[in-house]
Amino acid sequence: MKKAGSASDPLWYKDAVIYELHVRAFADSNKDGIGDFAGLIGKLDYLQNLGVTCLWLLPFYPSPLRDDGYDISDYTNVHPNYGSLDDFRQFLDAAHQRGMQVLIELVINHTSDQHRWFQRARHAPPGSPERDFYVWSDTNDKFHGVRIIFSDTETSNWTWDPVAKAYYWHRFFSHQPDLNFDNPLVLEETLAAMRFWLDMGADGLRMDAIPYLVERDGTNCENLPETHAVIKKFRAAIDAEYANRFVLAEANQWPTDVRPYFGDGDECQMAFHFPLMPRIYVAIRQEDCLPITEIMAQTPDIPSNCQWGLFLRNHDELTLEMVTEDERDYMYLAYSANPRMRINLGIRRRLAPLLDNNRQRIELLNSLLFSFPGTPILYYGDEIGMGDNIELGDRNGVRTPMQWNAEHNGGFSLVSSDQLYSPVIADPVYGYQAVNVEEQQENSSSLLQWTRNMIGLRKLFLVFGRGTFRILPTANRKVLAYLRQYGSQTVLCVANISRSAQPVLLDLNEYEGRTPVEMLGYVPFPKITEQPYVLSLSPYAFLWFELQLSSSAEELLSAPSDVQEIEAPETTPALVRDTEEAPVELTLSTSSPRTKAPDVEVREGQTELLIVIEPASREEIEKTVAAIVARLSSEDRSVRTVLAYPRQDENGAAPPNSDPEKVQSVGGTPWLQLLPFVPTGGWLPYAWPHTEQTYFDARRLAIEHEARATMLLSNEVGSLDRQALPLLLQSVLHEGVDLAMPRYTLSPYEGLLNGAILFPLTRALYGSAVRYPLGGDLAFSTTFCKDVGGASGRTAPGSEERIVWPATEAILRKHAVAQVQVGRRRFAQPESVDVTALLTRIVGSLFSDIETRALEWQMPRPLSLVKEIGRRTPLASDSPDDSPPADVTRMIESFRLAGTNLQEVWAQVMPPRTLLSVKRLAELRESKHSMPDLLWVRIVYDFLVAYRERKVNRNHLVGALMPLYLGWAASHVLAVGSQGEGAAEQRLTAMASAFEEDKPYLVARWRWPDRFNP
Repeated sequence: MKKAGSASDPLWYKDAVIYELHVRAFADSNKDGIGDFAGLIGKLDYLQNLGVTCLWLLPFYPSPLRDDGYDISDYTNVHPNYGSLDDFRQFLDAAHQRGMQVLIELVINHTSDQHRWFQRARHAPPGSPERDFYVWSDTNDKFHGVRIIFSDTETSNWTWDPVAKAYYWHRFFSHQPDLNFDNPLVLEETLAAMRFWLDMGADGLRMDAIPYLVERDGTNCENLPETHAVIKKFRAAIDAEYANRFVLAEANQWPTDVRPYFGDGDECQMAFHFPLMPRIYVAIRQEDCLPITEIMAQTPDIPSNCQWGLFLRNHDELTLEMVTEDERDYMYLAYSANPRMRINLGIRRRLAPLLDNNRQRIELLNSLLFSFPGTPILYYGDEIGMGDNIELGDRNGVRTPMQWNAEHNGGFSLVSSDQLYSPVIADPVYGYQAVNVEEQQENSSSLLQWTRNMIGLRKLFLVFGRGTFRILPTANRKVLAYLRQYGSQTVLCVANISRSAQPVLLDLNEYEGRTPVEMLGYVPFPKITEQPYVLSLSPYAFLWFELQLSSSAEELLSAPSDVQEIEAPETTPALVRDTEEAPVELTLSTSSPRTKAPDVEVREGQTELLIVIEPASREEIEKTVAAIVARLSSEDRSVRTVLAYPRQDENGAAPPNSDPEKVQSVGGTPWLQLLPFVPTGGWLPYAWPHTEQTYFDARRLAIEHEARATMLLSNEVGSLDRQALPLLLQSVLHEGVDLAMPRYTLSPYEGLLNGAILFPLTRALYGSAVRYPLGGDLAFSTTFCKDVGGASGRTAPGSEERIVWPATEAILRKHAVAQVQVGRRRFAQPESVDVTALLTRIVGSLFSDIETRALEWQMPRPLSLVKEIGRRTPLASDSPDDSPPADVTRMIESFRLAGTNLQEVWAQVMPPRTLLSVKRLAELRESKHSMPDLLWVRIVYDFLVAYRERKVNRNHLVGALMPLYLGWAASHVLAVGSQGEGAAEQRLTAMASAFEEDKPYLVARWRWPDRFNP
């Protein structure tokens, strides 16, 4: 069985945002002046908040450190400066817990001359397997004509070893002898090193310098067929033994020469696009996009499971190997006037100094990085605009300590400055006092905040990682325009690479009728017509557009934004229909028409229905059984049913030594059997709202008993209408419905949280017309059960707490949904339950679910069809009990009191206009208390964005929303009291409509939360 990686998607690396860092340079935890794994673990929350999804660690193995760790002396250990293997394991687990994958280095072209293999080889006799771990020669004329890569420091690719009395081959530094892959033992040992780290859980391997693995006389010793044969063996071993891992090739070659490293999708899944990077710098300096368009035209197609790796800067020099001599000379003059900035065939500078610390240029180049075809790779510190130190030797000037704050050593280490592995940047422009994480976290206009928002925006759209790429011709070569397309997503990107404003005309005829919506602010532009599309861009500006098909500009602009519109109630918006279909009337007779789904032949003894009920006492279970028997018995044919309930002892816990789950017959009802079961994740004191664990158990039991339908029921099922359960069941078994949700008959003063937040939010974001999206009594098909219950066959940590939103799941997975009129429902309220805590948990769960589904709900989504089943007009027996109006006075008092106590929290969440409207509302006397729909919508949307931002503790944040909810609820109760109870449903539907109309406000704030907001 293959060893699974931390990612569930085999192509996860296509959507990744990779962050490159050196453990040594990130954070020092033990006060020795050197970064370590413990320090890195302490900064993982920062990286998670930045939004990166994969951490690329530069070499951290034991090494003499003569080449920053690329001279490895032990492949299966950690350098003691950085910690231990246990420290690495802790880091790996911590990164995975935060949803980040880990990419490590596999440097197999060469080792350090201190590696035990080399020390053994130089003492071994010529021709022995030990000697042949490396490439030896009696003369330095072999492989004549092969280029020297490190031309600044090396004069030959051969170095004489006095112990071996022979020359050894090295393509890089003389202290890095090349391994000999013609020796099968070398392949065996390097494969063992690879397995060591993959077994531990590493998600990816960067294969360093792989074009040079094999040498042959009479060639340039690069890109040889034998090299590709070695790579295929590595890949075959990975595919055979591991799942969802990837290999990144470092091959500094022309695109056509890199293409073979993808093979037929059976070598490396990713490779760097080295030639693109310097041409971006040439283009922006020459104000001509031709260098970019030319190199992209030379870039070949690659297999569907492969990807380009894109970067602007990294730990090495800005390499100029893959440019012409004229381009190299131009780059030297344009970007390294001081010769000390140059090394080998490149420029040893960071991103910000290369661009003269020009914020517009930095943003422009990053916009290309995030939108070009490939996976973007950020170099640590570039997100805050760190500088470099050309006074340091080799490439160490771009490998200085991370700058966390303006305190001693930039917050990197507490030791004295002379004990640091490298000096911290301290000049007036780029020094840690001026450029650091802490300051930029507090500044909403900082480069760090901009980068974080751009990463978040890119992650919303799979088109950037997986879509096609097409450059649009423009007469103005100072403007670069290109299209990205993937599935239904079409994105137009336009960039002005000059220092002056520029116009451009684009031929977009094939998209006539679509509306370009600017993606950062969710601003609709004029529709595309058959005429050339005209745009003008300010200096170094870029624009990303979604070419939307279903929403017009007028519709997108329909949301009110003026403060007067918030404060003054408007006319009630037109009511949106709950469904496009007439209600379906079902009877309980087996002869009722079944036009939607044919009957399925049921084998004798097969379970047709699995019912899972929540934890209860023996007396409550007996009461529930009696209610189910009364409702599901039929004179024609009863449905064979298994009723499953969690086992418990007198203390309410699952018996530790209980027998395996066995069905038990119920006297007098041969069609019903009881099934006590032990919950997978341990005992829960509640079953509603239903969690991932509940659905997992339901899926497991349904598969074991081959049930055709599953029903989840909460307490007091006997209070439901007698036809409720049969209607839920027949909807699934005979009407082709995958999910049947309840529609309760409640008083105008019940279910207000649902009407104020749950229903309008799910309707506005997902197009769900399900009135109670978290109903406690529901039925679903085997297909839905398998989809939602966890196809992996195992529960994830925390599944006992994560609430499932079934209506959302069904709509996004395109399952058929119905809501069934189930009549009046009594909700028992256990004395031990904290109502406020429960409401906070539900709202927090919805916000969290919305955060994880940001990609789905930001796309235009029409209202989904939901079948209505049962009687629309409740019978007299269904009529709700007379429920007295809630205590409005206490609600308003809580709302007003919170305005004083929670002012600081609210000010961090709501913009000034909304906050002012809340303040004015709190000043009104009770009889005038009326919260406009738009004000409540803005409040909910602002809290939703704040939940994502994590600026306030999430539990405290949702708790701070509750008094505002009470303010809305008081307004609703007062309005129903004055307008009549018949207006209650209309008001809630109008509220849902207001959420839909103002959705562009949420999308804009979600994509760019730190923009100035009135």
